[in-house]
Amino acid sequence: MEKAIVSIAKCEKTDDVHSKAIKETVSESLHLIGGLETIVCRGDTIIVKPNLVAPYGYKTGAVTNPYVVEAVCELAKDAGGGRIIIADGAAVGSRTGEVFSVSGIKVVARKIGAELIDLKNTQTILVGISNGVKIRRIRIPRIIMEANIIINVPVMKTHDVFPATLGLKNMKGVLQENDKKRFHIWGLAQCIVDLNKLVLPSLTVLDGTIGMEGLGPTRGTPVNLGVIISSFDTVAADTVGASVMGINPGEIEYIKLASEQGLGCADLSRIEVRGRKIEEVRRPFKRVTLKAGEYLKKGIKVYEKGACSGCKHTIEHLVANLEKEGKLYLLKPYTIMFGQTVAPPATYEGKLIKFGSCTKKYKGKDDY
Repeated sequence: MEKAIVSIAKCEKTDDVHSKAIKETVSESLHLIGGLETIVCRGDTIIVKPNLVAPYGYKTGAVTNPYVVEAVCELAKDAGGGRIIIADGAAVGSRTGEVFSVSGIKVVARKIGAELIDLKNTQTILVGISNGVKIRRIRIPRIIMEANIIINVPVMKTHDVFPATLGLKNMKGVLQENDKKRFHIWGLAQCIVDLNKLVLPSLTVLDGTIGMEGLGPTRGTPVNLGVIISSFDTVAADTVGASVMGINPGEIEYIKLASEQGLGCADLSRIEVRGRKIEEVRRPFKRVTLKAGEYLKKGIKVYEKGACSGCKHTIEHLVANLEKEGKLYLLKPYTIMFGQTVAPPATYEGKLIKFGSCTKKYKGKDDY
């Protein structure tokens, strides 16, 4: 069996002043796996899918570096690509247009003549997934289904549901808001895998120029990692990316399931890493640690079930900030409940706070 091929290229300069250096690094990374000419035919419509989760600048590590996106688009054009489209849909509650502006993607798109499409505000079609486990049909933007090539360009970050969000997880950005919420109810990891059975990228370029550790995916600490990881096998790219972050790929459920269900290779012994070695660039990322048990150790009582990243992250950020200020005592008289499938506990300590729009149906005698 042939090995999956993944490349690692190092870039010491990662900001807008050094966009030329970033392009050279992306080009090196793609050359190491055979080049874009391997998959691009003249005139192809190419979707470039970054991670534009919320309105943050790229130097925070929350969103894909626009100069990595610029490099990918220019190299796709050089390989013969026709219509180049940068497309994403921001997280639930965020406006994609605002994210385009704040992240710097809008300026880059104008500069290189690429189209910008908000996937939350475009025509969708209902598509079947014959081998789906949790999902048998789902609405997908028509432009995603009609494109010849999808190039996935996520930023390397820790996450509050999984140890890391990488290539497979990034494709969740093509969904409509209601389906993004439903994925958390139906089983997020398997839903991500089912989605990728439908929209598996032709190429994944992991943006590790400036990643994020700690309270990812939006409120963590930037990591100037300075790497680009590329592969035509998204599962293999994620496996190497997780390893560079100091995370065992087997801990990330969607990688494990994707490999088991035939979407790619998650076995490092069957992956050929070209360019830099994993050991040369490995930099362990601090994880999101505020789980239920950790809250209890701090004297904070939470009751959560089926919560999306938005609510989880807001609570985690609140607790982290109060802890820094020495004010955790303010939360100790309360029990906090949140999540899409949560119900008020039969017994609880103190006063019950129902947090988030999903608990609105229980609004009544207690705080909301």
